[in-house]
This record gives sequence, C-alpha cells and structure tokens, in this order.
Amino acid sequence: MNKEDIIQELSKHLFDKKQAKAAVEHTIQIMKDALKKGDKVVLSNFGTFKTKESRPISLKNPKTGKAIPVPAKTRIRFKASENILK
Repeated sequence: MNKEDIIQELSKHLFDKKQAKAAVEHTIQIMKDALKKGDKVVLSNFGTFKTKESRPISLKNPKTGKAIPVPAKTRIRFKASENILK
C-alpha cells in the first residue's frame, strides 16, 4: 500500500479525493516537522517513529585499502506496536 492507496481508501470513507489527499499530505508534513525537531511521533496501536544520530565511522576501500570516513547522520527509526497486527 502506498500513499495514493491510502488517499483512495480515505476518500471512500470520509472525504472526496481532493480533501483526502490534502489530509494525508498535511499529516505527513506534521510528522516530518516533528521528526526534524527531534520529537517522537507515536501512533497508538501502530508504532513509534523517532530519530537517532549514528556515529561517524571509517570504512576501508577493498581495492586500495584506504580508509574512507563516513560522517554521522540522523536516521529515522520505527518501532512497531505490539498490537499492530491484532
């Protein structure tokens, strides 16, 4: 299921397709903004999204043997709720 499928299903139950698309887009933007600020996004009976800072590492090029630095990154983690499939 992708975003368009969610919009289609939502439009069957609550809105027309234009309003459903706006609702989904706005919801996703709210979640993105919260994650950018470092907040957790908790959706009851679905799961939790949060950000985590990965540490910088050094990898080795197998052909040359040179070390390649990989900088730290902010990554998004998702932990599914125990009730997600119930």
